[in-house]
Amino acid sequence: MVDADQELVGDILIRGGIIRAVGERIPAPRGVPVLPGKGKTALPAFLDLHAHFRDPGFPEKEDLLTGARAAVHGGFTVVSLMPNTEPVCDSPEIARYISAKAREIGLVEVYPVGAITVGLQGKELSPLEDLAPFVWAFSDDGKGVEDHELMWQACRKAATLGRVLFPHCQFSGMSDQALAQELMVARDLWLARRAGCRLHLAHLSTPGAVKLVTLAKAERVPVTCEVTPHHLCLEGDYPVNPPLVARETRVALLEALKVGVIDAIATDHAPHTPEDKAAGAPGISGIELCFPVLYTELVRPGALSLAELSRYLSLAPAQILGLRKGRLRAGYDGDLVVFCEEEFTVSEDFFCSKSRNTPLLGKRLWGEVWATIHRGEVAYLAGAIKGRDFHDHRQVIPSG
Repeated sequence: MVDADQELVGDILIRGGIIRAVGERIPAPRGVPVLPGKGKTALPAFLDLHAHFRDPGFPEKEDLLTGARAAVHGGFTVVSLMPNTEPVCDSPEIARYISAKAREIGLVEVYPVGAITVGLQGKELSPLEDLAPFVWAFSDDGKGVEDHELMWQACRKAATLGRVLFPHCQFSGMSDQALAQELMVARDLWLARRAGCRLHLAHLSTPGAVKLVTLAKAERVPVTCEVTPHHLCLEGDYPVNPPLVARETRVALLEALKVGVIDAIATDHAPHTPEDKAAGAPGISGIELCFPVLYTELVRPGALSLAELSRYLSLAPAQILGLRKGRLRAGYDGDLVVFCEEEFTVSEDFFCSKSRNTPLLGKRLWGEVWATIHRGEVAYLAGAIKGRDFHDHRQVIPSG
């Protein structure tokens, strides 16, 4: 059992959705089912601060049900969903729809993000006061808010409402995309400093942006930020936004993660149809392969410890969202992921998502998720998903 602070061998007792005890040889109370994990490794379940489930509006790419299934298959029990749906999540009605449908599905906890501007058009602020009770943050993900005055107003309102501003930092129309990111990061950090609002920066991908965040944190600007698995591990010309980076940049991003400048890893799960991908739509369907690719490319070679990875995928995102998750400790939510130290090949049949847009097809990876537990309920186990093909699985043994 590994989390950000400890590593031990033993048992975990969950009752009422909460971890009650962690230690050696904990007796199972009569009637409490037992999931035998001998020979496997348990971690706190993962939380994804940045994903796209395309619901409402694009069911051919993904919907809340298939997205939730993909999430638990990947070891995630909490997902923050970006607002670039159709209609855009720029009204309370859309945010309520997303939350209500996710609760009905019941596999994962979903936390919507509301749009900063109406229709993500960058011209008029969304009704942020009306949205605030239903979202934890505001973002125009996929686009930077280029109007300085509009972004200044958004920062001031976010500060008043106690919500996080979650910008996609990239000015359009620039040939140097690294510079386009760094200029907007600098502006947004300065505006947040002046307004006193919390800022969470999406998918940083340049050393210059990291340096700006380093300076801002030294001055106690309330900023957190994320990096994606693909910007840490992959190279080439596979289309994503921001683009994949060279090896030296990946090394710099990993170092920024290890020293705490970058706070968390988020998937930016972006499912597309084959037709859209062939037409150049940027993004990777990444929530199911997030842990295996990080485990294969970073943990097994020794670049990152499993405890560090747990911090970036579980504890830090939980702290950003204000949730009592991310640790294997009594009193924390009973959210776990259990994985096997085995190699597997990524195939079309691997995915629960509707989309398979990834450059990892055919690649051999380690660390396949075996079980995902959400508040003490087994949501995924050895290929079976609760609510679809999951009944009284033979690997769950009644105690007593």
